[in-house]
Amino acid sequence: MIRRVLAGLFAAALLVLAPSAAFAAPEYSDDDFDIAVSTTNPAPGETFTVNVTAPTGTDITLTVGLVGGDEADIETYGPVTAVAGVATFNLTLSEEGTYQIIATDGDGNVRDTIQIVVGDGGAAAPGAGDGDEAAGPALPETGATATPLIIGGALLLLVGAAALFFARRGKVTA
Repeated sequence: MIRRVLAGLFAAALLVLAPSAAFAAPEYSDDDFDIAVSTTNPAPGETFTVNVTAPTGTDITLTVGLVGGDEADIETYGPVTAVAGVATFNLTLSEEGTYQIIATDGDGNVRDTIQIVVGDGGAAAPGAGDGDEAAGPALPETGATATPLIIGGALLLLVGAAALFFARRGKVTA
């Protein structure tokens, strides 16, 4: 009888502690961040939207510069805090050319980059005609990380096996 009570207490303790281990503070990787633009080829002076997918609450800063230009042409926008997993920027670039947009987090880590062509830009749009990939923005990443679910399932299996072991052991010796 005492063994069953101890086994039940042990199983309850594991169930209480399992969620805290499975849902510990996440470490973000570059895969958690993605830049999407409303158009990869805006006209000079046209306002376009840049959405940076990021974990909610993360501060995002955009650095925009002309490819091959000097440092005086680089502009910084933000920081903007990601709400519901997205930080939104509205940009207007007045000169034709190829621009690189760099998204950095609050710690200054570069999380993602993209190139856009304003007007003709003197070159083809990124990805157009090189045969490696289709022109236009990349597809968004979908899905979820299964690691917490796998850890939680393994812990539940361990708790169930321990409970079964102690319950059968008590019946055999009693």
